Amino acid sequence: METRPLTHDDYADEAESAERAEAWPQASALWIRAAEVCADVEQRNRYLDAAAKCDREVEVDELLAGIAERELRLPTLDVRGSDRLDFHEVGVTALRRTLRLAYRAGRDAAK
Repeated sequence: METRPLTHDDYADEAESAERAEAWPQASALWIRAAEVCADVEQRNRYLDAAAKCDREVEVDELLAGIAERELRLPTLDVRGSDRLDFHEVGVTALRRTLRLAYRAGRDAAK
């Protein structure tokens, strides 16, 4: 059975699926690959813009993970499929402080 090479549309479809799953690093890599195999300059630029958007989401996730680790002592914000690992008791004061830090980071980034 003969296989056909993947097209930019194939990579773009996979990138959109990765975005829906909030798998930002994978989505970015797929958008970049779509741009690499695309001949149309305008479409290539749209793919590169989408990759840059995903890269910004990666930065946000890293910032939030850092705040959660520092303020709530959570080792990761990744879902690990275990109640013992995915659910944590957090005091209201710590939660308020953490949310304020995240809010300020977002506000500062928007300036």
